Amino acid sequence: MEVIERRFELLKLEGLGFSQAEIVKQLSEKTGCAERTLYNDFETRASWQPVLQSVIKPDDVLLKITNRYEQIYRQASLRLLSSPNPSVQLGALNTMLKVNSLMFETLVLPDLMCRLRALEQKAARGVFVP
Repeated sequence: MEVIERRFELLKLEGLGFSQAEIVKQLSEKTGCAERTLYNDFETRASWQPVLQSVIKPDDVLLKITNRYEQIYRQASLRLLSSPNPSVQLGALNTMLKVNSLMFETLVLPDLMCRLRALEQKAARGVFVP
């Protein structure tokens, strides 16, 4: 297995909730590479993960996340309107509520980060206005 494929698999397993030790064990068996190599992948991920996942521009990432939330909301809305099962409808409403909250947080985040940077710059200059 190539380095890129191994790292994609590492991210996939991590996204599924596996622990670092479980991922290392599973991938070392699957790929035949040393466990140390996989632990090194975890240690150096700050250098390769953004490139691998095309996370070069934060604005692009926010657009991608917003799109994913929108798709989840649409799917939940479809389930709400098309299912006769009250449990499915309740689950769909719950999902829609969570997506609305997450989408709001995601869209407000850039403004908060901008304000935080401005405060950090003022603090670095010794100027702090509450």
